[in-house]
Formats: sequence, structure tokens, C-alpha cells
Amino acid sequence: PWTDLAPEAVGLAFGAFAAARGDFRTAVLTAVNMGRDADTTAAVAGALAGAAGGIASIPEEWASAITPVTGSCLPTMRGYHVLDIADLLTEEETP
Repeated sequence: PWTDLAPEAVGLAFGAFAAARGDFRTAVLTAVNMGRDADTTAAVAGALAGAAGGIASIPEEWASAITPVTGSCLPTMRGYHVLDIADLLTEEETP
């Protein structure tokens, strides 16, 4: 039943990102306030804005609220901070 929401969420997320001109806070708040699949839309808009602006674009009061994951969905990730996980996913190979 969710197959129609993914294309819509991605389109809305790109719209929120464009309307916010890449500003992280504005992109996320615009996306979440569109309704429908708001968590997905805001996550994608935030990912786009974060990729464009880097970690410094995330408001400090939002970033400081992120704590290490509990591992309830992925037990092997217990104790990692989201930035640690991002580093694991983007490690560069040494020649």
C-alpha cells in the first residue's frame, strides 16, 4: 500500500529543498509540514540539505539532541552515534 508514497515523498522532498534554497532547517520544517509521509519527506529533504551544506548546516540544538543508537532495530549498531555510522559507510580505501 506504500508504493504510491515513495515517488510522492521524493518529489515533495526535492520541492522542499528547492523552496528552502538548501537551508537545512527550512527544508526539513517545510517537508514535515507538508503532511502525508512527513517523516520520509523530511528525512530526504534533510539528507539533501545536509549533503549540500555539510554538518555545519544542521542547527546545533537539533544535532545535540542526537544520541547513540539503542540498537532496537539493528543490534549491531548499538552504541554508535549516527556520525560514527556515517563515517563507517564512507570510509575511503587507502591505496
